[in-house]
Amino acid sequence: MVDSEHLHGHVSAIFSAIDRNKDGRLCYTDLRIGFHELGIKISDEDLKTMMDEVDQDGDGAINFSEMLTIMIRMHKQTRESQDLVKVFEVMDKDGNKRISKTELRKALKLYANKKVSSEEMDKIMKEVDFDNDGYISFSEFANCVHLFK
Repeated sequence: MVDSEHLHGHVSAIFSAIDRNKDGRLCYTDLRIGFHELGIKISDEDLKTMMDEVDQDGDGAINFSEMLTIMIRMHKQTRESQDLVKVFEVMDKDGNKRISKTELRKALKLYANKKVSSEEMDKIMKEVDFDNDGYISFSEFANCVHLFK
């Protein structure tokens, strides 16, 4: 869990650095340039969507409290991504950066208490293994993790 005082101070420093004209508002361009300079990677589409979602007063700009919401969301997404990497690594028993049918079958049995038939495993692999190489890469896993819940 994040210490709220620490997060508030961190976001305040970021907001001040990005708010070059010191008007207390960040437009899309301010955020795009500021995030780039800070090494924060976010696509244009994701940034626009996030701004639209948190812009409570509908003025097209982000104030400090709205920026706090953005940073909390980004922190949560980063934490979830890190957790996903850990789950993938646990399933990837041989450490070759891909999950085989055997590794997936064992993981489903051990962690989800699901015994999967060969036919079911073939169906899962068909849904998840987009490049049809017989393995699940991390990007395939991340795109389909909801299927395993």
